[in-house]
Formats: sequence, C-alpha cells, structure tokens
Amino acid sequence: MTSNQLLSQKNLPFIGALEYEIRNLELKDEKPQLMHILSLDSIIRIETNSYVFGTQSFIKHLIKKKSYLLISIDENQQYAIKGDFSQSDTLDKPKKYTWKKKFGSKKIGGMRAKKLKLTFLQSQKSYTCYYSKNYAARCQEAFTDFPGLPVLYYLETDNGVLEYRLTKFTTIAPNYDLFGVPSNYIKITFDEFVDLLNNSNKND
Repeated sequence: MTSNQLLSQKNLPFIGALEYEIRNLELKDEKPQLMHILSLDSIIRIETNSYVFGTQSFIKHLIKKKSYLLISIDENQQYAIKGDFSQSDTLDKPKKYTWKKKFGSKKIGGMRAKKLKLTFLQSQKSYTCYYSKNYAARCQEAFTDFPGLPVLYYLETDNGVLEYRLTKFTTIAPNYDLFGVPSNYIKITFDEFVDLLNNSNKND
C-alpha cells in the first residue's frame, strides 16, 4: 500500500464551510482579507476578493477535473471562465517547497492542529504551519500534498508573504446549488476572456 493510500484512509474529506483570514506580513496596517471555502467532498467553492473584479468564486470538481472561475465585471458582464486540470499536470510542475512534520499542536480557529515546517526552495525561507490530521488537504488550493487540512500556512508572492489563518469552520453540508454556475453567467474560456478584456481596453 502506498503512502498516498494510507493518507487517504486517515484523512476524511471535509464537508462544510471554512473561513480564513489573509494577512500580508509586510503590510502590517493593511486590513486582512477573508477567504471562504465551501466543500462537499469532491466539489469545492473558494471565494476570495480581488481589487479589480471584487468577489471571485472558484468552483472545482475533483472527479470530473473541471473548474469555473466566476467573475462579475458589472451586472451585464458576468463570466464563468472554464478550466481543466489533471493529476498529470500537477505532477509535471517543478517542486517549489518542501515540508516536514514537527512535534507540537494547538487549536486554530477551533480546530486541533499539528505542526509542520514549510520551506520554500527559491527563497530558502521556512515557516511554521499547522494542519488538521482529521481532514484531507485537497479542499484548498495551495498545499494539497500536506498530511492534512492546512489551518495556518504561508504563501510567498510578488506583493509579500501572505499568512492564511483559519478563523472559524462548520461541518454543516452546504447547499448543492452553490456549486453550480448561475444562469446569468456566460461560460467562456480563459483565452476568450483575455481577448474580451483587450478589446474592451482598446475601445476605452
């Protein structure tokens, strides 16, 4: 039996809602943003804020390996950008980080979590993160190979280091309708969306 199979037996799929607070460690005075995740095992909806498009919703189906990014420019321009992903695509990507389990645990956002050390290969900087061993990591996007659901983790970006901290969660199954594409959204590919933006900028 492989290590991945052993992990899948230990980690239950998370069903419910998660709220994370996102802080830029280099902008201490900036108001933190929120990320909301709704999960029904293999169907996940992630809601974040964008300075350009406002609230964005990313819906992905892990079994069908399909996704939609819902973006609303205004009431008359609402788009569902189609995406496809596969396990082979993920495996082909170069490794950007390593992690190692550490001794220690504490509660974060009401969830008991265990410690690990995360090291980014490019910067060689390390961060202390926490994960819940009770749930699988796959309902978030950043570290799906963690040994459990990340509840405190970090991302290095061009705008600084972002800290993601779980603030609350519920294990009540969300409404299935929240994982569909609303009828007033136009389904479009990413390339078509870029062309649309470029043409819009030319006309301004």
